[in-house]
Amino acid sequence: MALSPEIEARIAAEVGKYPTARSALLPALKLAEHEQHLLTPETLARVAELVGVSHAAANELATFYSMLATERHGRKVVEVCVQLPCALQGADELLQRLAEELGIAPGETTADGEVTLQRTHECFGSCHRAPMCLLNHEYRENLRGEAVERLLAELRAPALARSA
Repeated sequence: MALSPEIEARIAAEVGKYPTARSALLPALKLAEHEQHLLTPETLARVAELVGVSHAAANELATFYSMLATERHGRKVVEVCVQLPCALQGADELLQRLAEELGIAPGETTADGEVTLQRTHECFGSCHRAPMCLLNHEYRENLRGEAVERLLAELRAPALARSA
């Protein structure tokens, strides 16, 4: 899938913000991923061309950062923080509960392609509201009791809406 003219223009604008074009590579990749939900080899090559770097440089950056998707994932991506503050507040139990309820292991996507569950080793800086996760880059905090139930309902909602 080709990048839209709008995204290509936004990438060009990013390149213009920096004295060195390579500095625009990460924001350019984020723009492309936001539009296509996945950085395919073809997309990486196109972004590299637009930024003016090698295809290898774009691939290296995309595969280095876990926040950039180079593999298919669900429409909803849940990243559970398991760093020490979250772990002490029940992150492992939260991850286990989500895995059981969704019927998948961390790193997997539900059969309907809706939800990908990930265990992250990256701190999201919300230690004071642990345990927490990101749902499509949005914080969900204090995940205990009713908060977990609300999260699960949100994760199940698309499948329920389609089957109704």
